[in-house]
Amino acid sequence: MIKILHMYFDLLNLYGENANVRALVKSLENHGQKVRVDFKSIEDNIKINDYDFIYLGSGLDEAIELVKKDLKKYKKDLKKYINDNKYILVTGNAIDALEDILNYKVKKIDFRIVGEQVFTFNGLDKLVIGFQNRNSVIYDIKEDSLFEVYKGCGYDPSSKNEGIRKNNLYATYLLGPILVRNPYLLEYFIKNLLESKNIKYTKIKKDVSYVAYEEYLKNFVYDK
Repeated sequence: MIKILHMYFDLLNLYGENANVRALVKSLENHGQKVRVDFKSIEDNIKINDYDFIYLGSGLDEAIELVKKDLKKYKKDLKKYINDNKYILVTGNAIDALEDILNYKVKKIDFRIVGEQVFTFNGLDKLVIGFQNRNSVIYDIKEDSLFEVYKGCGYDPSSKNEGIRKNNLYATYLLGPILVRNPYLLEYFIKNLLESKNIKYTKIKKDVSYVAYEEYLKNFVYDK
């Protein structure tokens, strides 16, 4: 059984980002796997290492501050989880809440960065698309970047890099939900997650999400 933790599901729940979890579950079930999703929040005592995949989504600024404070009690466990190469996906401004877990700093800005984004990812030969709506930047970064900007905004408006990658932790300001809008990225996660558990990965038939992805690139990204 694949165990997924949707962490702070009630606080980090903007922009329909919980669809990332639903996309994971559906794809894993399509690959013949049994999946359990646990929804945990501040009042819970979470056993971090019990899970194969952890997800944190976007929230209001007030919620991010609550989450950041609560995450301190899991700092040691999360660092071990990351060092053990287990999977964490962080989207939207939830990346700000990991400031004390990873090596970077967060700064609020007096304007919002809003708009469609297109990135490259060295784990794929496909572009990654998404949306940003944020009023913070990260800086003094000592971790590896996750994406390179193809069109859009990186860590800050002058940067060509975006997101944080440390082992199998993937953190990005991108919204989307990115696993719905990027079926090849979802495929990447499913393949690597299954193989990490010594489960054979087999490609399955492409669904309509692949068509939507290609149509978006054709209409809005590629030069005509």
